[in-house]
Amino acid sequence: MRSESSALTDQGATILTITAQDPEDTADFVARNPAPFPMLSDSDRAVMKAYDVHNALSFEGFNIAHPAVFLIDPAGIVRWRFVGSNQLEWPQTSIVAEKLAGLQAGGPA
Repeated sequence: MRSESSALTDQGATILTITAQDPEDTADFVARNPAPFPMLSDSDRAVMKAYDVHNALSFEGFNIAHPAVFLIDPAGIVRWRFVGSNQLEWPQTSIVAEKLAGLQAGGPA
């Protein structure tokens, strides 16, 4: 999604990435891998748990998050979500852009 983020920001979306790493590790990663959007740290996993994407234990790791994308309106209401079943499952950016356009048009995601 990093390379295609303009497909969403051109529609007015704000993109944030949240990682389970501590703030120092997140800052180091961003320094080595700049992204066109902010990367935030959720080292205590509070956000991941609140959005029900925390994965305490699986064959892929422990205390990590499922890959997820949320479309949240200006009032803070989640209007659409995608939660991957494994670390390689992400939605195509075109699908997220389509859902965003539908929400902006006043329809369902």
